[in-house]
Amino acid sequence: MFGRVFGGATAFPRAKGVWRDDDRKGKLVKDNPVVLHCYMSPEDIENAGKQSSLAAFCRRMGRETNQGEVGLVIDNEYLAITKFSEE
Repeated sequence: MFGRVFGGATAFPRAKGVWRDDDRKGKLVKDNPVVLHCYMSPEDIENAGKQSSLAAFCRRMGRETNQGEVGLVIDNEYLAITKFSEE
């Protein structure tokens, strides 16, 4: 998706992470997230069709990998995607 829509992306080797699961009384959960960087022009990220493709990809990835949250950082702003239903 990133190559087709935005021209490319780079995935870094698995990282080591931890997050607090507030639904389980604050239990700390260790995980191994994959960090992906994709550089794009302002015109690309402002394009409604490309935004729709990115949103659909993030929702599908959240569903298929049973995530609690998929995070995006766009222009230094963190966006948390937690609703994975198809739209």
